[in-house]
This record gives sequence, C-alpha cells and structure tokens, in this order.
Amino acid sequence: MNETLCLILGILTIGLGIYDLLYTTFAPRGAGIVSGFTSTFIWRVFLGLSSLLKTRKALAGAGILIIMATIFGWVFLLWIGNALVFLSDADAVVDSTSEVPADAWDRVYFTGYILSTLGNGDLKGGTEPWRIYSAFISFSGLILITIAISYMVPILSAVTERRTLSIRIASLGHSPQQMLLNNWNGTDFKQLEEHFDGLAQPVAKQGQLHLAYPLLHYFYNAEKSTALLPNLAALDEALTILLLYVSEDKRPSSQSMLPLRHALTTFLDSLTTITPDPASLEEPKLDIKQLVDSKVTLLQPEAKKIEQLRKRRKFLNAMLAYVGWRWDEVTETKFINDLDLQDINY
Repeated sequence: MNETLCLILGILTIGLGIYDLLYTTFAPRGAGIVSGFTSTFIWRVFLGLSSLLKTRKALAGAGILIIMATIFGWVFLLWIGNALVFLSDADAVVDSTSEVPADAWDRVYFTGYILSTLGNGDLKGGTEPWRIYSAFISFSGLILITIAISYMVPILSAVTERRTLSIRIASLGHSPQQMLLNNWNGTDFKQLEEHFDGLAQPVAKQGQLHLAYPLLHYFYNAEKSTALLPNLAALDEALTILLLYVSEDKRPSSQSMLPLRHALTTFLDSLTTITPDPASLEEPKLDIKQLVDSKVTLLQPEAKKIEQLRKRRKFLNAMLAYVGWRWDEVTETKFINDLDLQDINY
C-alpha cells in the first residue's frame, strides 16, 4: 500500500477511534458513530435470535456483549490506526538487535503491545522521532483504554439502580389501572401523591444516566418486575389516565404529578436515538374498563387532548417493541405470587 495513503488512513482511523471513545464517554448525550452502530447491530441480532427461539431470555446477554464489543472496537481502531501510521515509513520500526526494518506483521505486533506498555524490547522505533512517537502512543493508549474501562464500571451500578426503581414502580400495581385502583379511597386518588413525590427524582436520574451511558438501554431483564421500560410505560399510562379522565380535585396535586410526568418525558427523550420512528406502530388502546367497573367517576376528555398525547403513546409502544415487549404485557402480573398469600393483589 502507498505509504502516504497508509499515513492518511492511519490518522483518520486514530481520529475516529479517539473521537468515538471520548464522545461516548464524556458527551452528555448519546453514543459515538462506531459504538452506536455496534450497539444497534448486536441488539438487532439478539432481537432476531429472541424471535427465532421464541424466548425473551435470549436478550439477557446482549448488554455484556455490547460492552465488550464496544471496548474491543475502540482498541481495534487505535491499534489498526497506529499500525497504518507505522507502515507509512520503511524505517519506522526496526529490529532492536540487527536494525533491520520490521515487516508488516511485526509492525502490527509492535503497535499492539506499545498501546498498553513499552514492549519487551525486540522491536523499536527506527529513528528518534519514531521512538518518541512510540512512547507517546504507549502513554496515550494506556490513558484511553483506562478511560474506556472506567466508563463501563458505573454502568453496572446503574443497572442495579434500574432494577430497584423497576420493582418500586411495579409494587404500585400490575397495570396502569391497578396502580390507580390500589390508591383509590372511594373519593379520590390523593394517596398517590406520596408515591409520585418519591418517584420523580429516581426517574429523572435514570433519564440522565441513559443519556450519559447509552449502553444502559441494552441491559435486559426478562422478568417484568425488574424490567424498567414496561413499568415506566405503565406508570406513564396511569398518569395519562389521571390527566385525561379524572377531575383535578380528585387526582394528585399538580406539585406531585407534573415533576414525575416531566421526569418521564426526559426519560423518553433519552430513548429517541435508539427507538424506531413511532409512526411505524399503531397507537395502543387507552383502556379504562376496570375504573368504570369500579364505579370511579370519570370525565369525557376532549378529543384535542387525546390527539396531543397520540405521539407520546405511540412512542411508548415503539419503545416497548424495540426492547422485546408487547403493549398488552404492560397489564400482566409482575410478581411471582406463589411465594405469598394468594389473595394479595400483585
């Protein structure tokens, strides 16, 4: 390959790797081009595998694999990019003893070990500038790889927080309507204020964590009680029912409802980079039958308000489909109740 072309391709590859790594780890929103493509591709493969095997459990390993693929992707770009740079000059790498210029494979090998260490001495830079460059990429490579690995550690902690929040939301009720009925005192839904006040902050935090760590989207829980997205969808639907069908004097105060609703909106916004266009799915049915059967006094909402929420609800449906859930599963039982009294309503 032409030496000038090697140099140009090497510099571009290094630049892409560093940009993708730094953007993904430090930017407040979204993943880089390479890591974003890698994550989406692997997730779609797992979705296809889940559909083929007809089991949601096939998605469980996607998150870990995506993390490992992302790290190795960054290492690969830095490795190949610097190897191309070393291939751009015949005297860039030589044998330490004989001073004979190294071949292509030796240069790839040399690049690999100096990314994390100064090597074992069998090869070296052929001139002073190349020896300085070798020391520079050894130092910078170690820093960049350390940043990449350190970026992954908080993700594991955030996964635990997701599960905890999911269980907390699931404990309100197994469906949007059940969340409301469990807190209906025969007169109003004011009991929900305490729950909503406690949920606004952790939901908002999860939204920001998903922006900071896009790979969080791909950590999957097959059990509904620990799966955050279907539980958030149920909670958001419960709020929608309150806003549309319940008079202001019977629903929780705006001071408790609106912060939670805004927190849910920011969470949904964090998913816009990975979730398909909501226009690709139908709007889910807005079900209030249980509330009607329980003799809860409901309003007839204006068509304009229902229309204003159509995009939001279609997006929730798209979000669930993308992570392997169906809208009708939002109303299914969340907990395994054979470990408790049978008359307890989960």
